[in-house]
Amino acid sequence: MVLQSRVRRRARACARCRRLKVHCDALPSGCSACIKSQEPCVAVNSETQQAVPRSIAQFLETKVAERELAVKQQATSRSSGDKVFAGHVVNDLLDTITAPSLGLSSTVPFSRCVVAGTRLPSTNKASGMTRSDIHQHHPKSIINTHPVTTPLSRFPVSVADFLFDNYITRVSPQYPIHYTPDLTAMHKTAFHETDAYGCPRGPATRYDEFTLNLIMAISLSTAARSKQARANSIASGLFEKAMECIPEVLTNDLRGLQALVLLTQYTFLNPGVANFWLLTGFISQACIDLGLHQELPADAPITVLERDMRRRVFWCAWEMEMAVCGALLRPITLLRRIITTKFSSKLEDSAITDAGIDGSGRATKFTACFIWRYREIECDIISTLFHDEPLPASFPSLEQWMDHQEQAITNWNKEIHSSCSLNTDARAQSQWDEMQLYSDIATAYILVTLFRPCPRIKQPSADNLIKAFSAAVEVADGSWRQANLEFGSSKYVFHACYHSFSAAITFLQALQRVKASILAVRTWDQIESDMDTFSRFFATVAERWPAASRCLEEYERLLAPIKKEVEDFLTASKQQQESEMLTEEDAEADSYLAVKGVTVASLVGDCAAAPYWNDLDETIEALDYANFFNVMPPGLDDSIGIYPCVPSDWDEEFNFDALR
Repeated sequence: MVLQSRVRRRARACARCRRLKVHCDALPSGCSACIKSQEPCVAVNSETQQAVPRSIAQFLETKVAERELAVKQQATSRSSGDKVFAGHVVNDLLDTITAPSLGLSSTVPFSRCVVAGTRLPSTNKASGMTRSDIHQHHPKSIINTHPVTTPLSRFPVSVADFLFDNYITRVSPQYPIHYTPDLTAMHKTAFHETDAYGCPRGPATRYDEFTLNLIMAISLSTAARSKQARANSIASGLFEKAMECIPEVLTNDLRGLQALVLLTQYTFLNPGVANFWLLTGFISQACIDLGLHQELPADAPITVLERDMRRRVFWCAWEMEMAVCGALLRPITLLRRIITTKFSSKLEDSAITDAGIDGSGRATKFTACFIWRYREIECDIISTLFHDEPLPASFPSLEQWMDHQEQAITNWNKEIHSSCSLNTDARAQSQWDEMQLYSDIATAYILVTLFRPCPRIKQPSADNLIKAFSAAVEVADGSWRQANLEFGSSKYVFHACYHSFSAAITFLQALQRVKASILAVRTWDQIESDMDTFSRFFATVAERWPAASRCLEEYERLLAPIKKEVEDFLTASKQQQESEMLTEEDAEADSYLAVKGVTVASLVGDCAAAPYWNDLDETIEALDYANFFNVMPPGLDDSIGIYPCVPSDWDEEFNFDALR
C-alpha cells in the first residue's frame, strides 16, 4: 500500500468537523460549518479529550481584551502602582491549554516528526512513500534511523574551545539565538570541570548537551578546510546525539523555542538530517503561541535583556521560515503587516544586561539585522506575486510596485557595501566581507524572483526576462564562491541549492523565450560559460549534501534540448544571413556571421524558432514543490557517508592549524 506523498503539518480541523467527518476550512474566526450551524468552533485535546481553543493566540487575545474591558468598566482611574500587566493572565492560560512540550503529543516525540531528510528541488513529480519509510527497523525509516552518534567526550578540550570560539565570533552574530554568557557557561560546564579557583562545576544538563552538540556540529561544518565530507559526517553524529535530548529540551516556552531554532540552523547546513517544512512550521506556531510576533507594552514587567531575547529569537525564527517559504515559493505563516516586534540590538551581548544596554559596546550583530531586512523584502515579493496578496494602497499599478521593490533591494545592497567601506573595526572585517557576498547573491535572487514568470505575471516582458536571465547566473556564481569561502564563514547548503536550482530554471525559460534578445547582447561563448556556471555549483555543493548531485543531473537533462534549440536557431539565422549576403555584389568574406565568438545581432524575432509558450515542458511552468519533502526514492543514498571514528589529530585532519 502506497501512502500519500504529501507531508502535512498538524491537523487543523475543528472538533465538530472531525466528529462529523466533513471538510473543515479552518478559518481563523471559526470554520464555515460551525458558523452556519451557530455552534462554537473548538478543537479537541487528543490526550484529555477536552475542548480547547483552535487558535491559542486568538483565544489569548480575546481573553486579554475581555479582562482589559472589565478593568476599564470597574475603575475610572488607577495609580501607577496598581497597574496590572496581562502577562500573568497569559501565563496562567498557557499553563492550562498548552502542552508542556513541543510535539504532536507526549507520546509522539518531536524527533519522530523531523528526522526525515529535506527533499531536493526537482521538476518531477515524486513518488509516494513506501512501507519501509515508516518501518521502525528500516535503515531509512523516518521513525528510527539507527544513527551513528558522536559524543562530546570525544572532543579534545583544545578542539572544543576552538570550535566554540568560532561559533561565538562568526556564527552567533548572524543567528543570535542564545545569550552569549549563557552559552559560555554551558561550554565551561561541559569541557572545563573546575572553575578558575579549582572548584568543581555542576554537571551539564540535557539542555546543555543538546545545545553544545549542535553548536559543535555547526562550527565544525563551517571550520573544516579539508575532508569536508568527513567533517559533515561527524557533525551528523553530533546532531544525532542532540536528538536524544529532544523530549526534555523542546519545552513550550522561550527556552524550548531557542532549542528548536538552533536545530533548524544546523539543518540549513545539512539538509539531509531533518525536514525543513515541519521544522519551520513548528517554530512559527510556537512563536504565535508565545506571542513573540507582538511587541510588549513599554511598561511590561520584564527586563531589558528579556525584551531583547524575545525580539532576537522571534526574528531568527521568522527569518528561517521566510527562507524556506521563499525558496519553495510557499505562503509564510506570519505576514509583515501583523508583526509589531522590533529588531533586537546590534550590540555585543556583553553590553546587554537586565539593567540596560551600554551604548558604547561593539556592534557585532549587524549581519542579523541586514538579513532580517532582506527577508522582509522577499516576503513582500513572494506573497504578492505568488500568493495574490493585494498591492499596498500607495502603489496604483503593479509596475510601480515592482520598480519600488527593485529599488529597495538595490538600496539595501548599496548600504551594505557602503557600510563595509566605512568599517574601522578590524575584528568585524571578515563579517563585512561575508555580508557583501551574501548581499550580492540575495540581490540577484530577488531580481530572479521579481522578474521570472509567476502566477501574477505569466508572460513577463522581454526586458524583464533578460534581467532575470542575467541575475540567475549571478546567483549560481555567487553561491559557488560562497561555498568556497575561508574558514568560519557560513556554508549555506539549503538556500544555495534551492535558489540556484530555481535560478537555473528561470535561466532556461528566458533563454528559450527570448533567445534572440539574449544573443543580441551576449556571445554564444558567453552563454555556454553561463550554462557551465550552474553545473559547477551543483557539483561543488554535492560535497556537503551528496544528494544534490541529482540537481546537476536534472539541470543538464533540461539544458540539453534547450541548448540544441538555440544552436539550431543560430544555424538557421546564420544561413539566412549568408543568403542575404550572397545577393550583394560587394559582400566581403569577413562580413559573414559567425556562430561562435561574435555577438549575434539583428536576428529574426524571438518567436520564429518556436512558439513563445513552448517552454521546456509543462512541469517547468509551475514547479511542483508540494512533494519536495518526501523521503528520497528507494535506492538513492542521500545521507552523508558514515565515519564511525573521530580523528586522532583534529588539526591535521581538518587543517585547523592554518586557522589558529
